[in-house]
Amino acid sequence: MGQHLRLASTRSTVLCPLAVRSHGRRGIEGRRSWWAQGLVALLVTLLLPGRAGAFVYPEHRDIMAEALKNLPPDQQALFAELWAAARTGRESRYCAAPVDGDGRSDPTCIDLAAWPAIAGDHSCSPDQFVEKILTSDWILKVGAVAAGTKVGLEKAKNRDATLNEWANSNLKLQFVDPEYASRAGANNGHFLMTRASDDPGEYLQRIFAPDAEPSAIALYIYYHLGAMALAQGWPTADASARPELARRILATEAFAIHFLEDSFAAGHVAGSWGNVAERKGTHDYYSEFGLDTSAWDGKHLLLGGDAHMRPEDLMRTGKMVGLSLSELAASVHSGTPEAVTAGKISPDAAIAAAQYDSCTATKQASGTVTAETLPIFVPIVKETPIPGRGENDFHLPRFRQEIGPFIGFGGDLTGNLGFGGFQATSNAPRPYGSGELSFRLGVGLEALTGSTGAGQAFISIGYHFEISQKDASPDSLFEAARLPLVPARRGIVFRIRMPFYLVPFDLLLAAPILVWASPSTLTNMGIVAASGGLLPWHRAFNTPIGAFQSLLGREVGVTLFGYLGDRIENAAIAPPEATVPSGGRLSFVSYRSLALDFPTIEYRPLRTFATQTALTFAVILGWGVEFPNQVRYTSALSLPPATGPTPDLRTSWVFYLRLHFDARYYF
Repeated sequence: MGQHLRLASTRSTVLCPLAVRSHGRRGIEGRRSWWAQGLVALLVTLLLPGRAGAFVYPEHRDIMAEALKNLPPDQQALFAELWAAARTGRESRYCAAPVDGDGRSDPTCIDLAAWPAIAGDHSCSPDQFVEKILTSDWILKVGAVAAGTKVGLEKAKNRDATLNEWANSNLKLQFVDPEYASRAGANNGHFLMTRASDDPGEYLQRIFAPDAEPSAIALYIYYHLGAMALAQGWPTADASARPELARRILATEAFAIHFLEDSFAAGHVAGSWGNVAERKGTHDYYSEFGLDTSAWDGKHLLLGGDAHMRPEDLMRTGKMVGLSLSELAASVHSGTPEAVTAGKISPDAAIAAAQYDSCTATKQASGTVTAETLPIFVPIVKETPIPGRGENDFHLPRFRQEIGPFIGFGGDLTGNLGFGGFQATSNAPRPYGSGELSFRLGVGLEALTGSTGAGQAFISIGYHFEISQKDASPDSLFEAARLPLVPARRGIVFRIRMPFYLVPFDLLLAAPILVWASPSTLTNMGIVAASGGLLPWHRAFNTPIGAFQSLLGREVGVTLFGYLGDRIENAAIAPPEATVPSGGRLSFVSYRSLALDFPTIEYRPLRTFATQTALTFAVILGWGVEFPNQVRYTSALSLPPATGPTPDLRTSWVFYLRLHFDARYYF
């Protein structure tokens, strides 16, 4: 590296994207109505990127456990010594053994093997990790979710079961750790920075350039050097200082290891550039299907990804974590190359590493990194995966998720069964057909917390048309006169689909308040709602034959018959008190009608998405209710209108099976 390495020790704190976009524009937002503020905040919340931490919790823990178990006996003894000291005063929370169990049962304590899994994904700095996270009430719940995920992934027999388990795990983690999905909202620290050449030396310069943002290998090196420097004080520390020092050493190394493990996850190697939808789609694709690549030294690598770690990935990454732990152990012993390197780091720089916030930093700190300390990492870096290239270079194929704003067109053919209402003389069902063409504006919410979707939010306007409905009774006056009970008609239909946290449309009510009072709470509610809700029965579940999803409460359609054009005209049975010019009981009336429909269950056998265009075919089962109103007598067949009380057109109920097709273009 020589003199070309420029040092940067910048530490900065930024607000999460939601806070930036809402609080940072108070002057403008203050002039808007409360509902507009809430809607803007809600849309920003739903567009936040989903969780994309490399490897899931149990995979992180398994890698660390593999590394600890395969250390030489003398190094195992050193880490046992550090762990025993770290447990002092916290014996009820820290397990007795560094590796406690196989991770398949709910934990009653946190072992050292789990520290890298918690670091980075469930905490932001080593000091915060030790003082707040490990002492929190919820961290054991995180471990319990991880245990269930490990068992669930092992039991998954096919791709769809794995994707469901992955998505459900992320949603459960969001419940127990509300900051989970939005914790690392300021940077791409869990990803490898793209490369510009095949020279690892040049890459190391780039990731520590003054304007470089945090990235996985840079964070690993920075934290690892900090841990090595802290370990210099271990041999001479007095007994009273050892517990705190041991916790700080192990926590700083746990952060380093988390990001080292991240660098071996397929979805985090392919590249971190592009918009939210593209980054998430590329991450999810390579996590699921793997990545055929190589290390910097030319060795061929076939990498798995989040929730798809293979035994080969475990062994490979565990070996690299073991090398890192060995370096830390060696730095304790005076005279070793590792100790000599660590001795060149100032105590202040080491403490700064323990305090460095990997979630909010926008610039990569490098206080522990100098031209003298960096060369020791070249052998390790050469064995890490070579990252993908940037946007303006030859690069790996990119993929998108259905995240972000879209315009779309929809078409429906529906088979309906009407019951009662109007002036039906029988409760027998009335079969009739209808169709719909619509235009919609919305926001894609697929795959916010996994590689499986939970739906969309949209508003739409469309044209609705129906064939006539016949009265089912054989004694019907309508049938005798060869007139329909309800004529063929057309109307304007409006639809809205909106995810909810607990009850329908609660986010629209909560957003105007929480955008000012607690943006983080609104963020959490939005992510949970978009991922299935507090009771996650709205999440889409994938099967080999398609995806099933409950829509009850998420979507409502309002069809207006006769409100924006000609009123409905048809025959009706006049009440006895009315006067009918023809002398019979049938008269002619005009009226309007308001129909509400509620899609309930959706089955999607076909869903394709390519670049920016999505096509979906779905079968929807739902129900609705219709309210005829504003009944008036009208003239017909040269007869004057009837007079007196108007007919009572009662409320009608409908159950339907709808064939739905829509096409969406994402921006």
